Amino acid sequence: MRPYSLFSPASLAVASLAAMLAVPLPAGARTASSAAPHDGLKLAQPQPDHLGAGPYDPSPTPAVALPLPPRYTMPRIVYAFAQPATKMMVLSRALSDACRRGRFIQRVDMLYRAFGPKETPLGVAYGTWAINLVDPDRKREVGMVYFFDKQDTARCAVYTARQDVLMPWYYGPGGGYGKDPAASARGPNAASPTPVSATTPQAP
Repeated sequence: MRPYSLFSPASLAVASLAAMLAVPLPAGARTASSAAPHDGLKLAQPQPDHLGAGPYDPSPTPAVALPLPPRYTMPRIVYAFAQPATKMMVLSRALSDACRRGRFIQRVDMLYRAFGPKETPLGVAYGTWAINLVDPDRKREVGMVYFFDKQDTARCAVYTARQDVLMPWYYGPGGGYGKDPAASARGPNAASPTPVSATTPQAP
């Protein structure tokens, strides 16, 4: 065997590995393989002596406007019946179908309410004063009152009744029944119906 064959590259690599394993590492020393792996997706954390504010963001988060406060409404009772409410009105299937499609609904559900004895209140909208009525197809009629049950559902039902017929059960903002909500529109000298003596209605 030739003497220089003992120093072949393979033998030198084995000898170097054996020497590394035999010599202990100094205290506190860490090899590159034992260091924490580098995550390329994470931004480098600034050092204590770092004076910058971090990398520049070319697409900052757009400004978002603060939400508007909720619309303030004052719901109130407009009709309190002495008998079941459905006996005072007629179910309209055409308007009920339009209500289920969102084409004939209250602008604010239960802004005005009506109910019979121990009944769940119904929402109310007027055909004359269509302030609280969404009616893009112009289905409303002057002098008609519309009552809504289960609006915003697939079971919405709309009942109708004449405003003049319901006057004995109307509860006006001044207190008492029999006050016509359209009296101010007719003028100060217009005759108003005689109020009916009754206690203040209470919602169930």
